Amino acid sequence: MIQLLFLIIISAVVLSIAFFGFRDVPLTRRMILAGGALAAATIGVLMQSSFSWYMSLLAIVAVSLLAALIYIKVLEKEQKEIERDEEERKARRKEMISTASSLHPAPEPTPIKNEVADQATNVRETIQVTEKISMPEPVKMPQMEKEPERVKELVGAKPFGMQSIKSVGKEDQGEQ
Repeated sequence: MIQLLFLIIISAVVLSIAFFGFRDVPLTRRMILAGGALAAATIGVLMQSSFSWYMSLLAIVAVSLLAALIYIKVLEKEQKEIERDEEERKARRKEMISTASSLHPAPEPTPIKNEVADQATNVRETIQVTEKISMPEPVKMPQMEKEPERVKELVGAKPFGMQSIKSVGKEDQGEQ
């Protein structure tokens, strides 16, 4: 009886971990894994009292193998669905391309006359004045002749040292 109680407690923990812990795995696969593990444990507990230990161990292995085969079959089915969907998309895409090309034949290329380029060469030939390229003059920054007053105040000040720190401790407590 205590064994069944432990089995129920462990099954609740396993199902909650499988359901909430592995969110990225689809629900069917999660339940196959958790259900297979719980079925193997249940059969092991039930067979433990009436059969020898190795028979219950063989039953656990057999149920686990059965759950693994079911899991693999589900994976194969999902993979086949994905491949079938990809093939259908490719077929639709090829059909759309073929219908689009039959409805709208490609136009024959025509030579393009470049009138803008011809005008630009004519304009270049007519300009006879040479252009002067001048460099911009460097920008002169005004010099600061006066130092800020605050800097002058700090020049004559004494450096900060340990002398300015007053100790806090026994001396202050005695004065109070």
